[in-house]
Amino acid sequence: MNGILLEFAGRMSDAGATQLPETFRQMAVNARFFMETRMAGSEFAKRLGEASDFRVNQKKGRIVWSFDGAPEVAADAQVIGTYSDDGSFMWGWGHPDVVEPMQQAAWAVQQLGERQQIEELLTRGGPTEEERLKDYMAICAYVSDADGVFMGEHGGGGKVCICYYLNDQLKGLLGQ
Repeated sequence: MNGILLEFAGRMSDAGATQLPETFRQMAVNARFFMETRMAGSEFAKRLGEASDFRVNQKKGRIVWSFDGAPEVAADAQVIGTYSDDGSFMWGWGHPDVVEPMQQAAWAVQQLGERQQIEELLTRGGPTEEERLKDYMAICAYVSDADGVFMGEHGGGGKVCICYYLNDQLKGLLGQ
């Protein structure tokens, strides 16, 4: 089990949970509550809609947002996956263009699905409705203790889905 999944299990235990979620619906509800609460309390998350541009540096594991008339903001990042214009989603762990260090949070979700036998988390991708995409993004953020999620055009006919970590929370987990 990777470090992110172990850390998630530890957080769940510290919160008094005796077992990890066993169904996709249970995981999605918990994750959506976690992410909506965390992002609602974040001044930065409230400003994300004002970003004029963004770039992802996979070598550094970072995302940088540009804001008109304001300084850029950078954060550690993980690729959740990509969402194409035709409505297909592909997890970061199964995407050939996502470097391995940027796949760790997505891999933790896949491993959780395997461990808990949650079939919806085991497929590499395919046609996906937007509500299911929001569930996937929230679950990845929940498992990896992200500060938020972001989705933006990647220029190749679709969008990239990102978990971001404003306080460099993944550094210890990924051995950086």
